[in-house]
Amino acid sequence: MALVAGLAACTAAGPEAAGGTPPPSATATGTASPTPAVDPAADPTVDPAVTAAWAAEAVPTGGADGFVMAQSGAFQAGAPGSFTLTASTLAAGSYSVYLACRGDADTTLTLTIDNAEPATLAGGCVGESQGMDLSLPADGATFTLLGDSDQPVEWALAVTDRLPRAEG
Repeated sequence: MALVAGLAACTAAGPEAAGGTPPPSATATGTASPTPAVDPAADPTVDPAVTAAWAAEAVPTGGADGFVMAQSGAFQAGAPGSFTLTASTLAAGSYSVYLACRGDADTTLTLTIDNAEPATLAGGCVGESQGMDLSLPADGATFTLLGDSDQPVEWALAVTDRLPRAEG
């Protein structure tokens, strides 16, 4: 049970927990380019409305202070999945990145940002958010999420302005 994440030009920060839900603020930017391994409409094992509702609780979303962008989805049963989010309008700077998944506890999700070397975050697909700091030296970033399970897995990804680390 692991989440793996790679960060381009990342700080030497380790995992951090997502804190409470901050007050509302900014608007989402970026564009999503989903590339599911299985057509979600053909596999009713995961309801998109249920996934969206869970994601809104699992990671910072549009109502969160410092919110930049968020995306959620599911890898359907029957094949490993992949998803690419191209955030061409994400300005150079410092951010916090949050990832959560739920479903098959043996699933490993791999998050790569701009094809960087991966770093491991503690946790698994148990519905809890894991976070880390990200520093982008230039505008734009590409987030690629891969799942290795043939079981259905829901996922949620969010980017916020850099937030203070949660103590605990």
